[in-house]
Amino acid sequence: MTYFIAGNTAVENALTLAHSALPNAPQQPYDEPRPRRVFTVRARISAVLRTVAERELRLANRIDPTPTCPTPAN
Repeated sequence: MTYFIAGNTAVENALTLAHSALPNAPQQPYDEPRPRRVFTVRARISAVLRTVAERELRLANRIDPTPTCPTPAN
């Protein structure tokens, strides 16, 4: 039977229960999974997209070099 003791979390209760049930059992090492590299992947994708957009603009300027925005007359 598990009793609620103020201050203990469910994880601490489970750990103490596991240790008390099997005091001589060998502990299995637990390797934390590596955090996902979402930020680096996003940075690489945006860098590729920026490069592609710049290349498309250069090609478009080669085809039609006139400016698309009218400049105000001075």
